[in-house]
Amino acid sequence: MSRTCLYKTHSGFTLIELITVIVVLSIVGAIGSSFLITTMNNYNDVQEKNKMINKGRLVLEQMTRQLRGAVPNSLRVSPSGNCIEFLPIVGGANYLTELPDDQNGAPEVSSVATSPFVLGLGTARHAIVGALQVGEIYVLGSSAARVSIAALSAGPPYNSIAFTANHRFISNSINQRIYVADDPVRFCLAGGSVIEYSGYGLSTSAMGDGMPAGATSSLMANLVTTDGTAFVLSPGSEDRNTAIFLDITFMEGSHRVRLEHQVLVRNVP
Repeated sequence: MSRTCLYKTHSGFTLIELITVIVVLSIVGAIGSSFLITTMNNYNDVQEKNKMINKGRLVLEQMTRQLRGAVPNSLRVSPSGNCIEFLPIVGGANYLTELPDDQNGAPEVSSVATSPFVLGLGTARHAIVGALQVGEIYVLGSSAARVSIAALSAGPPYNSIAFTANHRFISNSINQRIYVADDPVRFCLAGGSVIEYSGYGLSTSAMGDGMPAGATSSLMANLVTTDGTAFVLSPGSEDRNTAIFLDITFMEGSHRVRLEHQVLVRNVP
């Protein structure tokens, strides 16, 4: 009786096949890791830029709110374009009768009667009528678009404004509009920061980039620069609003985000 021998065949990887598999898996893993790292880096870049954009928009919005409420034609920019200054409106009214000006030659007055008005945030320090250019505001004398306020009538609401001295305006407002303003506010791009200066008196001197004497400074943003001119002014007229163009670049590490924005002053003389 013969015996039949059964042999079981064992199959497996050869060394070459094993090495091939390891190499292929290594390549796939490297590609996957590279893709994952690139994706994460791109995600982090987007998140970082979004943070910078949000930060920049917040700063621009803070400046925009104040610039929109500036006295018409009170805005002036330093020669470098790194600073902008303006008188913030704290109140406004219509005066009841024509005021003395350089055209009608009427005698100077020490006060003006107005329609009832109230004050917003700030202090009533200046009265402005019919200013058509910045040089009519930042000037001293009995004939100017601006005069210092001594007192308001009992109120609120108030219905008259007393001046610190007798005054004649350069011209009347076509809308018989009088603006009540606080002392100047200035925004500057200086030393890699956006700084707000306030609490200083009005100066008739040419505007520079430095901190005004007696001013209080408030940091609005750091790590900033400009790739153009930070502040550009397009003056208004009796029936056209003043426009301001802002160009600020925000930086964080190797990232840069340039934000350009236009602001229209709400009021006209």
